[in-house]
Amino acid sequence: MFNFNNNKKENDLPQPDLQELFQRLEHLERKCHRMEARIAELEAQMAEKQAIPEQETTVEVEENAVGIGENASPEPSPITQHPSPITHHPTPNIHHPSPTTQHLFLAAPTPDGVFLQASETEQIGKSIYQLTTSDGQNGTFILLDTPDAIATAMISVSQFVKPACKVSGNTALQPRHIITEEEGAASREGTGWKITRKAVVHFE
Repeated sequence: MFNFNNNKKENDLPQPDLQELFQRLEHLERKCHRMEARIAELEAQMAEKQAIPEQETTVEVEENAVGIGENASPEPSPITQHPSPITHHPTPNIHHPSPTTQHLFLAAPTPDGVFLQASETEQIGKSIYQLTTSDGQNGTFILLDTPDAIATAMISVSQFVKPACKVSGNTALQPRHIITEEEGAASREGTGWKITRKAVVHFE
């Protein structure tokens, strides 16, 4: 009975499962070894590829150095000519900041022809003119051809338009367009702009 029970306990142990696990472990170990060997091969290949460009660059540097040494004597003249074009570059750069054009929107001028109110953005119901200046001191202006500007200008042509413009066309009727035929001119005067030449506009 005793021996029979012992044999029964030994038969109950999952020996086939253990053997299968050992086989899997051996398989995984062999796979790991193969992967490690492959990684080592790849690392060796990468090291070779990195070494090749370094050798090529050193060869190119040596060749360039030889070329410079050979050509040093016959090419002094182009080297001496380089400073002259370089000295011309700063002059256009000095003029670049000044042509930055600025657009200002102006309300109606005073009776004596001065725009006192200027804004960088158009103000609906207030802006009638647009002035363009490149130096901040002198500029040209037009009468805006927008429905809002026309409506504002037509409130009083004599007060809002005639101090700054010479008008042609029928001013009695509401125009569809106001065409600036000749731009007016103005110069900075304090915080405002003094009209130096009236614009010529046509009501259509």
